[in-house]
Amino acid sequence: MSGLRTVGLQLAIASTYGSSKTMSAVSNASTGVATLQSSHGVVEGDIMEVTSGWKRLNNRIIRAGTVATNDVNLEGVSTSSTSDYPAGEGVGSIREITAWTSITGLRPDFTTSGGGFEQLDGTEVDDLRRIIIPGLAEPVVWTFPFHWPAASGWQTVVESAARGGTPVAFRISLGTKRIYGNAYWGFNNSFGNNGSIAVGSIQLSAVADETYYAS
Repeated sequence: MSGLRTVGLQLAIASTYGSSKTMSAVSNASTGVATLQSSHGVVEGDIMEVTSGWKRLNNRIIRAGTVATNDVNLEGVSTSSTSDYPAGEGVGSIREITAWTSITGLRPDFTTSGGGFEQLDGTEVDDLRRIIIPGLAEPVVWTFPFHWPAASGWQTVVESAARGGTPVAFRISLGTKRIYGNAYWGFNNSFGNNGSIAVGSIQLSAVADETYYAS
């Protein structure tokens, strides 16, 4: 058995976005292909926020794969299921993330919660035990304590995201591996005590599935 160590983890927040580009179609394929407006400017390796009529694609942060004129592969994203991705309904837009701000001073004792389902009571009067039916998926929530006070280089960007009330992308780096996601940001800059160390915290509440790239 091998484990992925979190030593060296780096967290970054999207600090600059490009302009929105129309996405007029998305194919149903093992790797979805988005058709963008002409002169879209996207090149292979760009990181994009996708807005789509498909709920399972909407708000995801995705890396651009192969680009052929206006057709851009959505690397690592399968849209082949027409049950999950009804044909013709995935249109929307993309916008590139053009700059990231690294968040420094994070402590190693970060936590992740959520990802399960709300529990709905499906019990009937003649049942001998309670029946629980899974409802909506709960959001994944990441909590990152940091050594207080926050570094001025990133504090302004995170505060702006927390106050803006709209999702902002994040990037987690573990060596060559990358995890991209989109989340509402919370920022607690009132210090607390952790083993006689002053700490604040950042909280990310994901609005869509993360996308994982091994390199």
